[in-house]
Amino acid sequence: MREKIKLSTLFLFCLMMFFGVTTYTDTIEAKTKLSLSADSAIVMDVDSGAILYKKNMDRKQYPASITKIMTTLVALENSSMNETVTYSRGAVTNLESGASNIGMLPGEKLSMEDSLYAVMLASANEVCNGVAEHVAGSVENFVNMMNERAKSLGCTGTHFANPNGLWLENHYTTAHDMALIAREAYQNPTFAKITGTKRYSLPNTNKRKNLPTMTNHHGMLVASTFSKYVYEHCVGGKTGFTQKCRYTLVTYAKKNGMTLVSVVMRADSPWEASNEYTDSLKLLNYGFENYSHHTIVDDSLKAINQNNLFTRFTTYFDRDTSALSIDDNADVILPKNVGLDQAKKSVEFYDEPKVAEGGKKIIGKITYTYKNQEVGGTNIYYKKSTRATLNDSIDMTEWFDDAVEKAKQGPFPWKKAALIAIVCLVFVMAILLFIQKYRAEREQRARRNRYKRSKKNQRKSEGGVYYRRK
Repeated sequence: MREKIKLSTLFLFCLMMFFGVTTYTDTIEAKTKLSLSADSAIVMDVDSGAILYKKNMDRKQYPASITKIMTTLVALENSSMNETVTYSRGAVTNLESGASNIGMLPGEKLSMEDSLYAVMLASANEVCNGVAEHVAGSVENFVNMMNERAKSLGCTGTHFANPNGLWLENHYTTAHDMALIAREAYQNPTFAKITGTKRYSLPNTNKRKNLPTMTNHHGMLVASTFSKYVYEHCVGGKTGFTQKCRYTLVTYAKKNGMTLVSVVMRADSPWEASNEYTDSLKLLNYGFENYSHHTIVDDSLKAINQNNLFTRFTTYFDRDTSALSIDDNADVILPKNVGLDQAKKSVEFYDEPKVAEGGKKIIGKITYTYKNQEVGGTNIYYKKSTRATLNDSIDMTEWFDDAVEKAKQGPFPWKKAALIAIVCLVFVMAILLFIQKYRAEREQRARRNRYKRSKKNQRKSEGGVYYRRK
């Protein structure tokens, strides 16, 4: 009876342990499945473009005012900050009721810099129209530029119909596409400065004086209406809302050398317990807690060497004189506890170089992937060195072309070379054995001949003595 009780107790204990372990395992796994109110969401590493978490990231959504990130990017790339924007009547009056604005008047003037601060901080819809007309001649032309820029970034589910994000049925994007746009925008230093500005004062204009100071609408950056959502690592972003689009939010954050961007679309109201701000906080914390950066400068240079483009023993490798270089801040983002050696690395050289800023030519790229997802990389640049090197007295163009061509060739056929080497070695050994045998036989014949001559001479000598004695 006691044995049965012991067995039952042991069975019950094992059963409890099993369910306990199972429950614990499910809890651990559940931590990677974030509970988000947003219909679509994504968090991406700005430096590498690696996607760290996603939820319906390719689902069609209406962006509302986060559209203004693309508006600002296109304006920055096609104008200078000191240009003067004159606002037309159509720009400042063609708005729906309740649309956010700063009260621009027909004929009023602002610099492009002041205008973009109004776009990003105050979400001024009429300013978007004025900027669009100034840059492209008309809102329609500017929208075409926005769509072309989206395509160039690899966006596949985006179509813009206006520069401000006010709802239109044919004005849509995806969380993934919005992350691509936001990442590209943040790599522009002027944009990064504007989006991270908490407050900005507009100067007097030709129409008005003492304009009110603008405060950034992003609740994770500035303690305003939603002060409880302030996030110490937030460095910028853009809010969005219309009744049809619901709540959208783009947020940039920096921590431990990492810069992340999160996008949430069609989220619940910020007055709810779960909303666009709590979603963004979960996404960003997930990225910071589960991923880390790896510097790839040394590893990338090693990769170039392994492809026989140049070696450490030439002036072309020296960092002061080399004509070849990679991105200084190149890095890879990987899950914590995963080493750089676990990422797959590939080196590609272009048939035709691309021209980069500063006169450098992009001749190739190094790409790192982990679990079939790109996690970072760097361009390979070529620029003639300004320092005195062998390049000053010898035309290295032909050498460089040959080096690139050599780098494109397949791996060295070691097996074939080893087989040829073995055959050659056997052939040489056979010749040596033949020579050795030939010499041995010749030496043996010589000894035999010497022996025969000595015997003959001995017989002659013995015969002469015999006859003389007789």
